[in-house]
Amino acid sequence: MKSIKKKIINGLAGALLLSTAGCDLQEANVNPNAVTEVGVNVLLPATQANMTWAVGDFTSQATGILLQYMTGTLNVQQNVTFYAYVPPNFNTPWNHFYTGSLIDLKNIIDISTENQAFHYRGVAKIQSALLLGYLVDLWGDVPYSQALNIDEFPQPVYDSGEQVYEEVFRLLDEGIADLQSESTISPAANDLVYPAANEGAWRSTSLPRWIKAANSLKARYYNHLSKVDPQGSATNALAAINAGAFESNADDLNTVFGNSADAAGPWFGFLLGSFGQNNIAVAQRFIDMLENRIEPGENDPRLPYFIGPNSAGGFVGAEYGAASIPSNVSRVGPYLNREDAPTSIMTYSELKFIEAEAHQRLGQYALAAEAFNQAVEASLLRVTGTASPAYIAAFGSETAATMEANGMERIFNEKHIDMFLKTESWADWRRSIPAGAEGTASGIPFLEPADDNFTNDVFPRRFLYPTSELDNNSGNIPTGSPTVKVFWDL
Repeated sequence: MKSIKKKIINGLAGALLLSTAGCDLQEANVNPNAVTEVGVNVLLPATQANMTWAVGDFTSQATGILLQYMTGTLNVQQNVTFYAYVPPNFNTPWNHFYTGSLIDLKNIIDISTENQAFHYRGVAKIQSALLLGYLVDLWGDVPYSQALNIDEFPQPVYDSGEQVYEEVFRLLDEGIADLQSESTISPAANDLVYPAANEGAWRSTSLPRWIKAANSLKARYYNHLSKVDPQGSATNALAAINAGAFESNADDLNTVFGNSADAAGPWFGFLLGSFGQNNIAVAQRFIDMLENRIEPGENDPRLPYFIGPNSAGGFVGAEYGAASIPSNVSRVGPYLNREDAPTSIMTYSELKFIEAEAHQRLGQYALAAEAFNQAVEASLLRVTGTASPAYIAAFGSETAATMEANGMERIFNEKHIDMFLKTESWADWRRSIPAGAEGTASGIPFLEPADDNFTNDVFPRRFLYPTSELDNNSGNIPTGSPTVKVFWDL
């Protein structure tokens, strides 16, 4: 194990000497997209593609490793496994959030305001809210109020996580209002999330789904405040759901780029090359969670979708913190590892788990059970296409009595499986750690750090700010290590 740590230390030294691979916020805005150069119809799909990579590429890899869905065996992925990640590791995702997404979304908002294209403005505000929520959840305090106007503010201040969350809710409310307004033009097939054949079809089918998505996201971000205000956050989350949120898997907020290798989403592209195949492996802990889950010899039906069987037809992972990938190891399965796999940013099943948790915190156990059972069924249908009667009987038939007994543990465990390799899942795990607990305390499910980790078994609670910010905006960056909590993680 010491040889692994030595290898990581050597790698960290090299990484810290490298110049940044990505550009910083100031460089990205030397020649921003002027409103007269690019139309909103072109900007929108570009922002949605970058949004997908922001939340579905390295952020998904890193949080997937921290949650022990996966284990890293080389390079950056190994750094994450041993809680040894460094600022250069986060240059690319940071730029996806700002350079490729938020800056162009501001341009869409400005153009749409001038041209009264309120449907475009509404979608842009919802996407902006989503990205800001992720930024706070991953990094804590982040630049926002000045960050999208680099000409005037070349070194933007950092806004507190609480302030940015207020912006999240404001943008979602304004986005809904814009979508309910008359608009000079609307998206159509250029909407990568909810595409439609033409503007009329988009207004009748896609627009209502964007409103549902906005209310669903409000529920998510209110639910993140479960430690800050257990009762109020639950009440607000349920109010957002009751205002009109996802009603089925068909409403899921997904992006699908195409059905070929050169047009696939983040996970397929990463796993296709030797870098992904050599640097990361499915963790045996997650396989153990799914095998024999219903009863001995009867696995969770999602197992062969999440994890591909090896050449012998079995499911073999790597131990968390392993020095190398075992021979004949299983790989990520076809649910994510295929050309046309969707990148799910928020799903109906996630929403139902949020609803179940909110009712649970309010002591409404019958309603919690109903929402929980719906979440389990929705997850099975989304991943496998069928709702296994055996699994429903074992894990999707809860009652008020069973939820009162240990409902929160049931919710977090089942949601952890459903949220396989979703960046959002890390927020849930941190929220499940009791407020005020020691830094070595685990959330749900129970995890143990890799041996010989770099934090003395203290779990990381956030990412590090990228090198580009350290080089260009060091005077404004908050101090702190990966073990410092974001504002809602008490």
